[in-house]
Amino acid sequence: MNLASLARKGLFDPLLAVVFPSRCPACAAELTSPTRGPLCEACWAALPVHVIPACPCGLPLPGAVRAKAGCPRCRRGLTPFRAGASLGPFEGPLRTALHELKYRGRRRVAARLAEAMLRREDVRSLLDAGAVLVPVPLHPRRRRERGFNQAELLAAELGRRSGLTVAEVLVRRKDTAAQTGLSGAARRTNVAGAFAARGKGRVAGRVAVLVDDVFTTGATAMACARVLAAAGAAEVRVLTAARVV
Repeated sequence: MNLASLARKGLFDPLLAVVFPSRCPACAAELTSPTRGPLCEACWAALPVHVIPACPCGLPLPGAVRAKAGCPRCRRGLTPFRAGASLGPFEGPLRTALHELKYRGRRRVAARLAEAMLRREDVRSLLDAGAVLVPVPLHPRRRRERGFNQAELLAAELGRRSGLTVAEVLVRRKDTAAQTGLSGAARRTNVAGAFAARGKGRVAGRVAVLVDDVFTTGATAMACARVLAAAGAAEVRVLTAARVV
């Protein structure tokens, strides 16, 4: 058995826990399964999930509101994607896990999140046979600085488990300012014209599932969805690990 197999089976965990003790960044408990980290198993089990019905676009809403044909944006015909879903609200251990992935390079988080996401029926319903997973791109400069794109890692893990193809069709042609802290209107202005499509044949006539880590105001998702629709996608859906509610 090689080292990678031992790590996957967690056979290194007792030794690592003693030699290199570490703590869960969400609750500070000692990690007993470091190879399954960076969160402890209790925090992985406690990831917040959506528990109320959602608009077809994925926005959680009270049931009575949903019965009236969805959220205000969808009722006004302003949503450029057909369906959306996410694991849960951007809070608690889920927020911590995504920060560990994005800002500390804990790439194993992508696999654990993909596992959790695929346990949800609303997530699985987006992943039709023949659909293609399209990660939201980073600008090349930012990708070089970070060394990876968290959306690509998440899409790869989802594709590995669902059998769907990952197509890096979108490119970010403008090095936009970070969206954090911007208002909804400022975010929309920031990403206007920022994305383009290459290899359009990979999505033409197919269901394109846009994959990202967090859905905040939807400015990035909507900009990307419009580009995918213009590239010939039969339908665009949006799948994220978390959603700011």
